[in-house]
This record gives sequence, structure tokens and C-alpha cells, in this order.
Amino acid sequence: MPRLGVSVVVVLGLVLVGSGAWASRATVPVEGVWRRPDGGLVRVAGEGTAPFLMDFASRRRWRLEPREPGVWALAGSRPEARVTWRSPELVLTGVSAEPMVLAPAPVRTEAVTVSVEGAELPATLWLPGTGVPRNAVVLLHDVGRGSRAALEPYPALLVEHGFTVLTYDARGTGLSAQGRDGRATDATRAPGLKTQGDDKRTTDAALQPGLKRPGDDGRIAEDALQPGLKAQGDDGLAAVRLLRQRLGPSVRVGLMGFGQGAWTAVNASARAPQEVGFLILISGGAGAVWKQEQHRMRNEGRKRGLTGPELVDLNEFLEVLHDARLYQDGGEARARKTLDFHFQRAKRKRWLAVTPLSSLGDVTVERFLERQRPLWRDVLSYDAAEDLPRVRGPVLALLGERDETTPAALTARALNQGLSKRTGANDRAQVKVIEGADHALAVVTRESPAVETLSRQALDTLSAWLRALASQ
Repeated sequence: MPRLGVSVVVVLGLVLVGSGAWASRATVPVEGVWRRPDGGLVRVAGEGTAPFLMDFASRRRWRLEPREPGVWALAGSRPEARVTWRSPELVLTGVSAEPMVLAPAPVRTEAVTVSVEGAELPATLWLPGTGVPRNAVVLLHDVGRGSRAALEPYPALLVEHGFTVLTYDARGTGLSAQGRDGRATDATRAPGLKTQGDDKRTTDAALQPGLKRPGDDGRIAEDALQPGLKAQGDDGLAAVRLLRQRLGPSVRVGLMGFGQGAWTAVNASARAPQEVGFLILISGGAGAVWKQEQHRMRNEGRKRGLTGPELVDLNEFLEVLHDARLYQDGGEARARKTLDFHFQRAKRKRWLAVTPLSSLGDVTVERFLERQRPLWRDVLSYDAAEDLPRVRGPVLALLGERDETTPAALTARALNQGLSKRTGANDRAQVKVIEGADHALAVVTRESPAVETLSRQALDTLSAWLRALASQ
């Protein structure tokens, strides 16, 4: 069993940075969870992520743009709304008819460490300000979505419902990719995993082939291997055990996974059903992972303006690339012959740019197979069909109707089929496709088309489910 360790630094829901840091850092000088006069929740963050303000009442998440010391504009608001720091309060103007004075909410956070085999994963523990928690949840972020900062603003919402929350940087992401000198360390890498250097560019590849994420320039980058789903699940279970160690055996601990993190949550829960008390799956969790990848690449091709015949051609290539026979032991000769023919043909096609080959340059078939086999075995070939019936406890799954990364209808059908085979008395499940929502469960509104807006249906469904779970 992995060794569990905790190092603690207490922070009271509100972080202040001196005025000198305002000009030198891209963070906001005040970060924390706030309360509107009407009781609504507001999250302001900027440490490890682009500064933003999330107002849960309006479901809008604005980027914060500095105007002068202590004053930020809410990007995309018309007319321009602003938030102003007047110690010890924040004042929000332009969002409602009258200025709103925001007061700090009693949320506590602690810096902790999830100790796993060969790595120390930096983490944050979120605790309700009062009361003894009955439920806790570990959040698993999506592949290629950076670090635990990408899980914002869900921790604040979960704490609002009385849950203790643990977020951590998966191996090779965020601070888990760095040693004390800021450089990537071997201890945080699984075999084949490479991370970022001090120049912030991806060095020799911080990403797995075919599973992409935005780079600093806004383009999609890809390249290296990452830990397999089972290894990621082991880390998630280590985090679950840390929470049980900290909070006691009577607290129910669940997993909440986003994107590929949802598949990881299912895998971990099926292997340790006695330890995982519930699941929340966002934009993933069923069907084969390679089918999700095909869905994403086809949609990327559409956005790049590929024609109908080009998309058909792309799909045929992806079917070849995701043929399990290519990666079986003893099939090297057939795989080399098949891939050599299709690679030569792909070089002349516009759709090459959306495939895993785009970032590999003039890679040989042998080198591609060397890299792709472990990825296929440990990630892409995973299908949750056999694991879902072994999951125990309540399950909520939310999928975006317009998700261009995860095929919502296919995933919902697979979730319902797998979860329907459970027979436990407490094994209730709710699978919902959110109308008009994308991979982040956000929708476009007429009032604020340039502002990220969380779907009301998604927020209401999640909140109602959390209340029901907390009452049990």
C-alpha cells in the first residue's frame, strides 16, 4: 500500500498579497471564497490559474483584468463591471443594480501532500468553516488540463454543500512536475513521462500522443506518454485514504472525475468499491477512451474547415490507428506494413494536422509503435463496461450535449448500460445530458456571449444531487 503523508500549512479562505506583488505577478492580490449580501457564493482566484471571478448566482465566470492597484475589470462585461478591494471587503459593481459588498466566507484551506509510490503530489485540502464533515470528495482533473487549478471553481461549490474537498496535481502536472529548483524531477514521472522546463515550453513532450492540450500559445500540443489509467487510479485511491486518515472512518469519501479523470474514477472505484462511497462523473466515464479521441479529432477537423470527403478520409485513418491488432504481441510485422502505407498517404493530407502524427515530425513507424503500444495498453484501450457494474454507491454523471471532446450520447448510453447491472440497495444512478452545454458544462448566452457561463441545468442538477447525498 502506498505510504500516506501529510504536510500542513493552514490558510483561512482568504489570501492577501502585498501591494508590491500586484505589479510583478499575474495573480490577484486577494484570493478566496466570498459571500454576496443575498447569500450567494463568489469565488475569486488567481494563484496557479488565470485570474477570475466566479459568481454562482449568475453562473458567470469572468477573467479579471487589472485596471489600477486594487481594481479589476470583469472581462467581457458590458457595460464594464469591476471588482475593487477595500480591506477587508470586496466591492462588486456593474453586475447588479447596486454595488455589492462581498464578505469573506468561512472556508479553510490547507496545503497537504499525497504520498504515492515514487512521488509526492502537492495537494489542497478544502474544509467547511464550521461543523463536522460527513462527506468528502477527491477531485481528478482532466488529462492535459494543467493542474488542480483547472478544477476551479468546483471546490468552493462542494464546500458550500458541506463537503471536505481534496485536489492534487496529477503526476507530471503543476507543482508535481517540479523539484525545489523548479525543474522536473524523475520522482514525479512515470516511465516515458517528460515535463516542462524552466522556459515554460514543453520539453521533449509533456503530453501523450493523441491526447492533446492547449499550449501557452493557444495551439494544441502533444507528444509523450503519461501514467496509465490504473496508475492514475492508484494515486486517486491514495488521496481517498489520506482523507480517511485525516477525517476518520465514519466519513464517506467519493471521487469526482472530469474528462479522462472520470474514466480514472470509475477504474479506481471498481477496484476498491469498499473505499469509494460515491462517484460524480463530468464529461466522461464510459465507452472506450479511443472513441472519445476519435470524436475530438473529428471535431477539430471540422473547426479547421475540412470538407466532407476529407472528414471521411480522416475517420478511415483513425480507424486504422485505433485497430487493437496493431498493438498485439507478435503482430509487429503486420503493424509496420499497415502503418507505413497509411503514414505515407497521410503526409499529403490536410487532416494530418489533427492527428497524433502532427507533432511527431518525420517519425518512423518503429518509433511510433514504441510510443503508441503502452499508450494503447494503458489508456486508449480502456473501456469501463466491465468496471461500471462493480462500482458501489450513488453515481451522478453529467455530459454536455455539444461536447466536442466526449461524445455525449454514446457515453450516456454506455453509462446507463453499465450502471443498470448493479444490484446494491444504495446503488442509485443519475445520468444526464445537459442541453446546449460543452465539455466544461458551459453554455453560450445572448446576454454575455463572451463570458463563460455554467449551464443552469448542470448547476441545479449537481446542487440538488449534493443536497440529497448530504442528507443521507
